[in-house]
Amino acid sequence: MLYGVFADVHANLEALAAVLDFFAASRVEGHICCGDVVGYGPDPDECVARVRALKKLVIVCGNHDLAAIGRIDLDWFNHDARAAALWTRRALSDESRAYLERLTARCDRTDFTVVHGTPRRPADEYLLNVALFKLNMSRVGAWPLFFGHSHKPLSFRCAAGGQVELIFLEDRQTITGEIAPYGVVPVACNPGSVGQPRDHDPRAACALWDSEARTFRVHRLAYDVASTQGKIRQAGLPEALAFRLAYGQ
Repeated sequence: MLYGVFADVHANLEALAAVLDFFAASRVEGHICCGDVVGYGPDPDECVARVRALKKLVIVCGNHDLAAIGRIDLDWFNHDARAAALWTRRALSDESRAYLERLTARCDRTDFTVVHGTPRRPADEYLLNVALFKLNMSRVGAWPLFFGHSHKPLSFRCAAGGQVELIFLEDRQTITGEIAPYGVVPVACNPGSVGQPRDHDPRAACALWDSEARTFRVHRLAYDVASTQGKIRQAGLPEALAFRLAYGQ
């Protein structure tokens, strides 16, 4: 089965539209969202509506989704993130808020696992180094593990001899989750961020997961950054949230 995998939309409708158009053109059969549909960006309602309408959707909540419905203490956020979270709370419709409230922090299936951050702390812990990956391995029920939160396309994979590789993924780079004689090789994949990339590439990031071939391939897609920046400014959100989009930071 071919899945479209994405994370960290952050209410960026233009970037989300580019990703969903790509998924449709690729004829994906299902969708996996690793959280943070809202936060930072100017179109939370529209993004929730587009995501919730997707077919065969597996989705978890992220820390900004929880902040938007009042389930995370905003003191943990920096000034810009806090201001955006408060704005998002006011901008969300009752219907969108109710949808976010129904999301769980992790999804455990027989064929894969989905979290926003880590299996240990699904909503808010960053999975960015090998040591933390090893600490979380025992908490994964089924590989691969799909995650987001860092806004960077990357993968952890167990190699021969038990070594763990950390791979930062470029556009069109493919990771394979092999099946060894002893079972499925542990591999964790982050598709990067749709709406606020932080790897110095301003293009929206997403990935395709082929569950039969067991391949995960990252794709970068151009979108109308200037339009999103204009909406951010018009909404009165912090200027830094608009500025960073042009530089992928």
